[in-house]
Amino acid sequence: MRTFNNQAQPDTALPAAPRGKALVVDDEPTNCRLLTQMLLREGFHAVEAHNGEEAIAKFEAEHPDIIFMDVMMPGMDGFEATRNIKSRSGGEFVPVIFLTALRDEKSLIQCTEAGGDDFLSKPFSFGILKARIRAMERVRDLQRAIAAKNETLSTLIEKDQEEQKLAERLLSRAVNTRNAATGRYRYVQRPAATFSGDLVLSQYLPDGGLRILIADFTGHGLAAAIGAMPVSDIFHTMTLKGVDDDRVLSEINRKLYQLLPADRFMAAWLISISHTGTTLRWWNGGMPTGWMQSRHGLNQLESHSLPLGIMHPLPEQEHTNYLQVEPTDRLLLMSDGLLETNTKIDGKMFEDAGFHQVLDRWNYGEPVMESLIQALDELRSGDPLDDITIVEIPLGSSGYTGSKIPKNAVYQSGWHWSIELADARLDALPSLEDLLGPMGLLAGLHNHVGALQTIITELYTNALEHGVLQLESNMKSTPDGFELYYRERERRLAVPTLGWIRLSLNYLPGSGPDGSIRISVRDSGQGFDEQQLAQTDASQPWGRGMKLVRDLCESVRYSRGGTEVEAIYAW
Repeated sequence: MRTFNNQAQPDTALPAAPRGKALVVDDEPTNCRLLTQMLLREGFHAVEAHNGEEAIAKFEAEHPDIIFMDVMMPGMDGFEATRNIKSRSGGEFVPVIFLTALRDEKSLIQCTEAGGDDFLSKPFSFGILKARIRAMERVRDLQRAIAAKNETLSTLIEKDQEEQKLAERLLSRAVNTRNAATGRYRYVQRPAATFSGDLVLSQYLPDGGLRILIADFTGHGLAAAIGAMPVSDIFHTMTLKGVDDDRVLSEINRKLYQLLPADRFMAAWLISISHTGTTLRWWNGGMPTGWMQSRHGLNQLESHSLPLGIMHPLPEQEHTNYLQVEPTDRLLLMSDGLLETNTKIDGKMFEDAGFHQVLDRWNYGEPVMESLIQALDELRSGDPLDDITIVEIPLGSSGYTGSKIPKNAVYQSGWHWSIELADARLDALPSLEDLLGPMGLLAGLHNHVGALQTIITELYTNALEHGVLQLESNMKSTPDGFELYYRERERRLAVPTLGWIRLSLNYLPGSGPDGSIRISVRDSGQGFDEQQLAQTDASQPWGRGMKLVRDLCESVRYSRGGTEVEAIYAW
């Protein structure tokens, strides 16, 4: 039995303001009572425990704000009880002050190692104890304030990351799903953040050629990607209409000049390959030098213009360039994130440490992407500081003209094709090229693949979101509407989704080069209100996809209570 000495007498001051709950652990009832009285006068609500096991139980039940722990007790001692309590407190800081008669150095070290935050040797002065308590309270309050701020910060970071991932997915879907001929060239993108400020767009030209835009916005992340949507809209729309390169560049430049602040712009490559694969038109505004491997060696395609969005209008002399190419020539283009990647070789950038060695080993007629990526991964030091985009394009005509089916056979025979996606597969409609290309059904139709892909994507999305998922377009009418709409879309797709969508295509050949394709999309939902779509005006932030479908198609007709739509695309 151990007792406090005469110095350890409580004062007679009036009770102070509430200061929380204290747990007093001591096997001697007298000691417990004396300390409890002192704590009550100091404004604490005190609870008592008389051994280690009881201390743990009181800690779990009472959630004290401070603990006064004796060391030597029957059964579980104060060291073990403190270790146990500290392990149960998680991230919350609950100070433990040892009150012990032990004075040897080893015991005091044990107090600290067990998790004690302070100790006081018996007999002790109540005045000193009160000073130690105030010190521990300051430390505890500081720890709690920091923990609360960290929790708030973690919540904000988690929410921000979640929203950025959602926005990145939506942006990627809106931009990338309209790309055509993605299997005809290869590209690699490595974003430095959730968003990539680099952009790769591709679309067929009406004459069967292929146009590709590779762009790099200033900076990286969301701020860099903000211009991607309008650039994508302009690129695809004008390319499908066959607008020439200079007018496409001029329109994109005008839009970015209006949209972006003065310190933001977009460096870009614009490549147009003729349907024969023998003519290359190229424009380089502020992008790194491109490299074309031909039988005569490597040709450099250097930047010859300002990036887009800096000056409006573009200087008249900054037109596209022309090159005659051969079927085995290959083109390598990249953003500056690749060349400026730090490497392990004396901190040099990849351009100085390995890029040109890869070019030196690049054999005519062979791909170079694999060698380039391997060298980058072997030499790079840490994560990229800027977005990386690499595009390799084989310039031969075979990649752009489809299967070798006789032209007359294409125009004289029709075909019917359909697919039904259900439940978990509803959110993953493959591209038109992946669906029809392997069967040769796109032979002779490559001039129309881009438009068909746009029409099918819009009709299918409409059936999924409004038919199967029963989402209302007017959710997008509020300032946060788009985020709420797509967050609800993700939520409904994340749970088991019961339903189906059937897509049918019927190719109807005409006499000569004319023809049409009947597109039918039917869903298992409750029907789509076509009248609601008819009432949509240009000021509303929805319905533009269906308006585009009507512009591209000869006719669009809903039936079966709005669960089926048939569109005729003719040429």
